[in-house]
Amino acid sequence: MKKNSFNLEIILYPSLLVLVLWVVYWGEFYAPIDLIHFGIMPRTMSGLSGVFFSPLLHSTSDIYHIINNTFPIFILTIALLFYYRKIAFQVFFWSWFLSGLLTWIIAKNEGSFHIGISSIIYSLVCFLFVSGVLRKQKQLQAVSLLIVFVYGSLVWGIFPMEEKISWQGHLGGSITGILLAAYFYEPPLVIDKNKFTEIPIRNDIGHDLIKISSQYSNNSSSDVIYSYTKASSEKKNE
Repeated sequence: MKKNSFNLEIILYPSLLVLVLWVVYWGEFYAPIDLIHFGIMPRTMSGLSGVFFSPLLHSTSDIYHIINNTFPIFILTIALLFYYRKIAFQVFFWSWFLSGLLTWIIAKNEGSFHIGISSIIYSLVCFLFVSGVLRKQKQLQAVSLLIVFVYGSLVWGIFPMEEKISWQGHLGGSITGILLAAYFYEPPLVIDKNKFTEIPIRNDIGHDLIKISSQYSNNSSSDVIYSYTKASSEKKNE
């Protein structure tokens, strides 16, 4: 498989993720089942489980919560799988875990649960942008510029501007993405040309191969057939 080649899994995994988000949402909406207690309750042991479950939960009273998160997480996970296939699942896992953990640490316990996958969205945005800049690759830089253009306004989400918006989750996700970009950064390989010497090309190698093969055939009692290629057409009659 060629690097950065497109295949089914690049669409499959993001689609499954979005499907799970909507199944949980509609199940909670129509059942009705109240899953809000599976969100992150900051600085409480019981609320620590929300680190694993909160990204799957969205407000049933505001459908735009999940709608606004669906398209970004779908596009960002596709970009992650396409450009960073070898480390994509590691980056996604740590984005999920660390952004939630940082939310649990940063936010104050005010009796509110933090839910939604937006913290992972912020982590992936920052990872793709910072990693593209660090690696100095044209394709990745193009992705970084696109992300800044499309999601640049997300930067305001890390500030406490709206009461019901978890800016702590956005901030935790942003920090996570930057840390992951630095951790998985691979500096380009630099080859020192001074360490290599030029190897002279021998034009008589075909003649030598014939000579060695003939000597070996005369001295060997083994029934072995060797094949070789002459260096030039001029030596066919030798």
